[in-house]
Amino acid sequence: MFVPRSVSAVRDTPRIEYHQGRRTAGCLPDVPDRTRIRRSVGALASALALVLTGCANGGQPADPAETLPPPAELRLADWNICGEAGGVRGQSGFCPYRDSPEKKIQQLAALVEKRHLNALTVQEVCGKDAGSHVALLEKALGSEWSVVHAVGKRPEGEARCRDGLRGDLGVAVAVRGRVIDSSARNALPPDPAGRSEQTLPVLCVRAHGWRYSVCTTHILPGETARVSTQITRVKDFVLGFASATAGRAVLTGDFNRNGHAPQLRPLAAGFVECAALRSAVTYRQWDVGEGRSVPHSLDHIYATKQPRGEDPFDRCGVESSLMDTSPNEMGQAPTGYSDHAPVWAVLPMAEVPPSGATGQRDQ
Repeated sequence: MFVPRSVSAVRDTPRIEYHQGRRTAGCLPDVPDRTRIRRSVGALASALALVLTGCANGGQPADPAETLPPPAELRLADWNICGEAGGVRGQSGFCPYRDSPEKKIQQLAALVEKRHLNALTVQEVCGKDAGSHVALLEKALGSEWSVVHAVGKRPEGEARCRDGLRGDLGVAVAVRGRVIDSSARNALPPDPAGRSEQTLPVLCVRAHGWRYSVCTTHILPGETARVSTQITRVKDFVLGFASATAGRAVLTGDFNRNGHAPQLRPLAAGFVECAALRSAVTYRQWDVGEGRSVPHSLDHIYATKQPRGEDPFDRCGVESSLMDTSPNEMGQAPTGYSDHAPVWAVLPMAEVPPSGATGQRDQ
């Protein structure tokens, strides 16, 4: 969105909040000495059966996220839900259902089911506190999912979500599996004029057994020189995280400009964008003077380049029905749940076959 209204992070190290379902700690009894491991084959088999079916002696069952096999495909969606934007119809920055976070989360959960997603990235989201977007999302997704949230500040230097919303501003990554590594940093340089304290995080998460790390960010709007530096920092951070973990990464977010914008050129050195999203309409801004909504392409999904130059994407698209296209005028009912539309993509987790090779991907 063009108004720098929400997502931000504390100076170079954003606070990261990690949410996951039940842990397996305490599932097995302590073994204080070596003599206790000398047991019969039958006893060992019985113990293994207890582990497979649930913990003995009243312990909790294994965390479902711990036991999920690695998926064959990365199926993810990205959405700027404008969760903390203005809620007054007719004013700049209006976003539908701002005061009803549960309705936005219901739509996210429905999108996960519709697209059979195993990863989700979100911008302009309030996190951690009970009743916040992140807490509601964690509950809606269930115990097989893990959610990581990076916190930041608005231009006036505050992070707390306003006017009745709970938690702190930020971005979030959810994966259906166990998170084994996550990291975030503020990518936005300081305001040289000293007027804004806004900071914008880039957050990366890696799940157990996944070839791809999942990263997301929110880029500052406008033509200021800070934008190019921010994008370069995002690129370097994501590539560095990927090289130290899974080797590949997907980068999503609200980039506040179309895919051909000069400020996004640094990404071309290490990433490719899914072709179907390069000019897709993902945001509509109401023009009061002209009395119409103006379409823009602001939300993108990038993937690190394949070793031999193959297209890493299988398919991608836009969930336009969730974007509000109604006039931003008093008395008008919204037609969607955000001023942005979700974008989604599917990428094979395995090696992509060279061009011309036999074989067919799943539909």
